[in-house]
Amino acid sequence: MSNSMRRNGCERILLDMNTQCDFLLPKGALPVTNRAEVLPNIRKIMNWGRIRRDPILSSLESHRPGESVNGLPAYCVDRTKGQKKLPFTLMPRRILLQGDNTLDLPFEPFRRFQQVICTKRNCDFLSNPKADRLINTIQTKYLIVFGILAEQCIKVTVLGLLARRRKIIVVRDACGYWYDSEAELAFRQMSAKGAILATTEELLSGEAEAKINGIKKPSADHEVDDSPITPHGKGNGRTAEQAATTEHERPKSSGNGGQPAARPDRPRHDPPDPVDIPHRNAKSPAAGRTRSPHGLA
Repeated sequence: MSNSMRRNGCERILLDMNTQCDFLLPKGALPVTNRAEVLPNIRKIMNWGRIRRDPILSSLESHRPGESVNGLPAYCVDRTKGQKKLPFTLMPRRILLQGDNTLDLPFEPFRRFQQVICTKRNCDFLSNPKADRLINTIQTKYLIVFGILAEQCIKVTVLGLLARRRKIIVVRDACGYWYDSEAELAFRQMSAKGAILATTEELLSGEAEAKINGIKKPSADHEVDDSPITPHGKGNGRTAEQAATTEHERPKSSGNGGQPAARPDRPRHDPPDPVDIPHRNAKSPAAGRTRSPHGLA
């Protein structure tokens, strides 16, 4: 891989995992349980990537004839119809790289091809040396992961990419699974390690990209009115006179660490002598006199 690919890189890479006939067709060898829900979302993401001309890295499950995989029925056997990818997951400009335990890669594959397909023999996509080298060589801001299977292939691959300090978006409603409970546990594990979980709508609208870049869009309840204050009361409902009054009444900083300035000392008055204060219960000179009909006695 040349230094120009390292230097230029790309904004994002779509990582398409095992979107093959044996997993997504009703008559496939091992169809996923949520096939009807994920198929439309996978189609939307592939069309979105095709229009934007984003690089697409696809994994292709590949097993030899007669090979037993964890006691499961034979699936995705080499050169069978079940191993083929669905037609809408294939780009016109693509290349297939076999997992032959070598590190040989074509020169700048994403400059000549939009889609690079790598075969794999187990659930770990990075076990293919060519795929591992391609991932480690190309500079990209983040990867978008979707496909089959959430509780196995996707979880193992995402955790491996996170260990390589890659930013990951997992489109959970575009991930097929066999067991709902195990898939939910896998999503929690990926999220706990740093992956961003998003829906297809969030991906297409740009909300997922805002999350991965650490940008939070302000909600309608927290919008700030930055319009200028006018004499007619625009700008947070305050008039110019009200704003000036508020600014005048606001305590000014004294420069002491942002603390408000101290008020000026007022003149202090000594309290009056207690002797000069007449007591309420003290009798006046006329208090002991009695009033007669002819005046004071």
